[in-house]
Parts: sequence; structure tokens; C-alpha cells
Amino acid sequence: MTGALTGLGDVVVLKFGGAAFAAPRAHHTIARHVADRLRADGSASPGGAPTRAIVVVSAVAGETDRLGTALRAVSPDPDRDLLAAALMTGETVNVALMTAALRDAGLAAVALTAADTGFVGAGEPHCADLRSIDGSVLASLVEPAGTVLVIPGGQAVDGHRRPIMLGRNSSDLSAIAAAIAVGAPACEIFSDSPGICTADPRLVPDARTLATVDYDTMITMSRHGAKVLHHSAVAWAQRHGVEIRCRSLLPDGQVYSVVAAGRTSSAAVLVHGTGTVWAGEPDLVRATQAELAELGSDAVTVPETVTVPETVTVPETVTVPETITVPETITVSETGATAATGVVAAGGAVVEAAGGPVAHLVLADTARDLRPRGLRHRADLCLVTTLFPDGRLHHRLVPAADAPAVARAEHDLVVA
Repeated sequence: MTGALTGLGDVVVLKFGGAAFAAPRAHHTIARHVADRLRADGSASPGGAPTRAIVVVSAVAGETDRLGTALRAVSPDPDRDLLAAALMTGETVNVALMTAALRDAGLAAVALTAADTGFVGAGEPHCADLRSIDGSVLASLVEPAGTVLVIPGGQAVDGHRRPIMLGRNSSDLSAIAAAIAVGAPACEIFSDSPGICTADPRLVPDARTLATVDYDTMITMSRHGAKVLHHSAVAWAQRHGVEIRCRSLLPDGQVYSVVAAGRTSSAAVLVHGTGTVWAGEPDLVRATQAELAELGSDAVTVPETVTVPETVTVPETVTVPETITVPETITVSETGATAATGVVAAGGAVVEAAGGPVAHLVLADTARDLRPRGLRHRADLCLVTTLFPDGRLHHRLVPAADAPAVARAEHDLVVA
């Protein structure tokens, strides 16, 4: 990072996800919250000066999916630069709406584009990696006191200053990057999730909220299906010591969970419900994962652990524990169990159709087709992972329809 802003402890960074804009007049509710925060925080500043704020917005809930559907109605397999261009308009429009509401609330709000942020990425245009943050850019824009910057979430520019997308659900990353740029000690994430939980509460009703979660645990949870925070955002926060505060939607705004340095004391069960599962020869899977990592795509590799002979039924609960350390750079290859690569039988077991070792790749980028690389799409499978406090992971590839039941049973077993 270059040109970091220091000495401005009164900058508050707030990120609002798509669900925050679902209620009627939601933009005005958020604008009033920002105005109240600046007045409340400003009373403690020297001379009573108002604080500065950076507001990061996602597209309104459902808008990104609508844009993707509209594009694919024209072109079923659009070029990735066009996909990124279409999807990014959701955040661009919401920046204008949010800025208008903030100005109506009497605030000096400034609408920014990806080119105004100082965030530079590389990789494919619809799922690029954030590579650098030029803090001097936002530093020059956040002046004078009282300024509110509104940033489109999940966007940056490439080396040629063309707008690129940092992947789905990457507005968290923009918010953390903004906090780093202006030297803010924390970033606040507003969402409809009840904080960071021991499992997805929509699948496991008994899941409980974790008050504190360490960075490494949060990165692993995010990579394995927990959508509360983007794993790359957490990695950047860890490197720069930014605390992440997960808050409920307004008007409540309660702080449910905090991600910071420390240690998480609870196990968690994770269902990678949005990831696509691909199967193939182990060396091919590993080579594909390495290639995708270079392009910025997020994938979890489940290597082969057994050779499954022809027509042998493999129990869906076969697991192999593995201890891993999640490094700060999150260049991780997890190991664990694999299920067969055939079809799901009537009884729910997975039946191998051909012998030989098989590895699996669980890919977050659902738009990517790996069949030209020689991998087989396994829409019938879902990855369920148990994460223990000591870093051990138990992977299970199970029939997708059974994933919620498997998660509930595992949660009852491992979460006290």
C-alpha cells in the first residue's frame, strides 16, 4: 500500500450490503444513521469538528442476479469483461441513490467510481484480486472535515485503469481497503446476518453467534461457504490490523460479532452451498486450481484419499481429518475426504461409475465452465466442512439434497 493516511482518527468506515436497501426508504434510514454518527462522534473531536465518513454500498438485493440474467438472455456465455461491466452497474446506480439520500440529509456526500478509490486489481475482469491500495487517493478526497465518500463495493481498476470487479460478495473487501487507506482502526459491516455463527442459521436452527472470531478462523470459514465476510477482505484486515465489526441492519445496528486478533474457542460447520463441484484426475485438478489461483478465482481443493473401484458404494460420511495452517496470504490448499464420482443412488449414497483416484474442486466462481479443461461438473454434490478450533478440517462431499441434514447432525455432535 502507498500513501496511507495517518492522524485522522475520526474517519468512520461503514459498509451496507444489498439487504440493507430492501426496506422502503432504506437509503434515507441509512443517511440519517450516518448523520447521527457524525454528529455523535464529532462531539468528541477537538473543537467539536464533525468526523469524516466513507460509506461502501453493494447493489440493491437481487439486482446483481437480475443484471446477470438479463445479459445471459442476450448471450448465454458472455465474455467476462462484458459480464463485469453489466454486473458493476448495480453498485454504480446504488452509489448515486445513496449519495442523493445523504445530501438530502444535509451531508457533503461525494459519489465515487472505481477509478476514484486508489484500489488496483489484477486477474479476470469479473473476479479479480485486489493487489494494491493507494491511500493518497482517498486521503485527498476525504477532506475537508464533514465529507462523506460513497464508494461502489467490489470494484477496482486494472493496470490500464479499466474498471474491474473483485468477485461476487466483495463489497467487504472495498470497505476494508478504504479503512486501510485512511488509517481507520475498524470497519463496520451492516448485513441481515446475525453475526458470525457456528453454522448457517438458515440450515442449522441451533447455530449460535460467535461474539469474537480470530482472523485465520474467519478466512477459513469464508473460503468454505460462510458468506458473512469475504475471505480476501479478512486477509487484508489481518495484515493491517483493522478490526471488523459485524452489525445488524438498521434501525437496530447491534454489533453481533467482532473479527480481530485472538483465538476462536468454538467449532463451526460450513456448507459450501453456492460453490460448484468439479471432479477429475488428481493432477489435472491440482493444475487447474493453480491456474485459477493465478487468475484470482477462489477454489477449495479436495484431493483424492482413496481409490474407488467400479460400482462400489461409498458412504457419504467418510471423512479424513487434516490439520492445516491458514497463512496470511490465504494461498491455501485444504485436504480432506472425497466421495465417489459417479451418480447419487436412490438411497442417497454416492456410487462410483469407474475406478481410479479422483480429486474434487469446489469453485466459488459459478460462471466458470471447467469442462473444456477435462473436469466433470458434479451438480449432485455439496461440500460440508467441520472446522475445529485447533485448525483441523473434516471435509465431506455429500449429495446436495442431504447437505442441510448432514450439517445439522455434525453441528449437534461438535458444537457444545
